[in-house]
Amino acid sequence: MPQFDITFVPSEIFWTLVTFALLFGLLRWLVLPRMAAILDRRTKVIEEEIAEAKKQREEAESLKLDYQKQMDHASDDARRMFDESDARVRQHHEQKMEEWKADMKRREAAFREESENATQRAVREIRAEAADIVDEAIDKLDTGGKKPRKH
Repeated sequence: MPQFDITFVPSEIFWTLVTFALLFGLLRWLVLPRMAAILDRRTKVIEEEIAEAKKQREEAESLKLDYQKQMDHASDDARRMFDESDARVRQHHEQKMEEWKADMKRREAAFREESENATQRAVREIRAEAADIVDEAIDKLDTGGKKPRKH
């Protein structure tokens, strides 16, 4: 075998060193600079994306705070509107109760007046009936039990 033959060792060493030098030069001046450039571009893109992500996160947090403020404001407005509505309902209820009480007092006064009038009419009618009965009794007593005279 030629690889074990000592006569070929110097040429093998020479060609190994030449191949190594060529590969080293090729890698050093062509491949590695291109790889470094690609890695630098990727690094820049990643850094830009990270910066954009940070910016978007800050904007999102800002929007979140604005949204929270709007929600708090809306909640306060809703609470205020509810309180105002509740106050209006209570005021309307109190007004209706006052109107009802006034109406009940008017009805009570009308009822008392009507009752008083009815009582007075009944008393007059009773007095009139009593007077008629007394007149008839007097007439009967005067006539001695005979036919009563007509008025």
